[in-house]
Amino acid sequence: MTINEINANERVLKPLIDRALLKSVELVFKMCSINKTRPQEPDFVASLSLSFTRDLFDILRLLFPHFNISVTGVYCHQRPIVDIGEAKSPEIGDLLLVYRERNFGTDRLNSLLLQAKTSSKQTLQVSSDEQHQLKLYENWPKFTYRRAGKLNGITRDILPKTINDGSQYLLIDTDPMTNGLMGLGGTFPMGCAIANETLILHSNFTDEIFDFLKFKAGRAFEHRHSSDLKDDWSNMVWDLISMSKSVKSKRRNIGLGSFPRVNEHVFFCTEGSWQSSLYLDIHNNNLSDISKDYDYEEHPNGVSIILIESSPEEGEYSDW
Repeated sequence: MTINEINANERVLKPLIDRALLKSVELVFKMCSINKTRPQEPDFVASLSLSFTRDLFDILRLLFPHFNISVTGVYCHQRPIVDIGEAKSPEIGDLLLVYRERNFGTDRLNSLLLQAKTSSKQTLQVSSDEQHQLKLYENWPKFTYRRAGKLNGITRDILPKTINDGSQYLLIDTDPMTNGLMGLGGTFPMGCAIANETLILHSNFTDEIFDFLKFKAGRAFEHRHSSDLKDDWSNMVWDLISMSKSVKSKRRNIGLGSFPRVNEHVFFCTEGSWQSSLYLDIHNNNLSDISKDYDYEEHPNGVSIILIESSPEEGEYSDW
């Protein structure tokens, strides 16, 4: 999907993404109403991983029929934790967006790490007990993985030591009057904010996704080349992709029983041109785990991921 093609479809693409995001929020409120519970941040992330990924795949397939399209959603929660030398250790994030663009010999990667917060206002003051999370996204101190499986004890030192477009807050509106559920014009369910003591929305999530697909939002990262990869932002993104497993999950608050954490949707416009997604390439050895009844809420590992991949109908692509 080239920038020109994405721009040419803007008038259709943005409303369709708006609708898909709204649908994922409506699902949370519906399930919580049935189960007589209050919506929680992980419920919305789970719905993005399950409902939104399928809708996004259908949208991209409709608007870009001459491209191979893959959208993979992975649901995880509250892992890994990183030690930044503070009394409290923050989680590294709630949701990671990854975009892989293969286009006639070029292979580009983009990333956007999001910390989700529910708020009925377009501004949110970061509370005193969440300053450790804010410090991570504002200053990126050197950190060590904790509660991260095989990555425990590994350190990463991300540069520059300041805020960047690759790590933001995702504010999720829980007020039906302003989150789009009432159908009022100019309202939307989710928006993005740069890390700051007072979080202020700078764009709705639809616009951020639109710009993300053009590499205008987010932070580009490098390909994996074993020990040759020196950029620790890139290393961290690969860490987060690699640590999640293809097992089953549960989200009890919205009444979801055991379901596959990995939901992959793939369309090949040219037979044999694309054998598998990046996620499955990494996790081929773990695919048998998907049949296990694994209670992820008790044994978590990783962050939630939405992985989008595109390549044109014909052409040669670089190896990974």
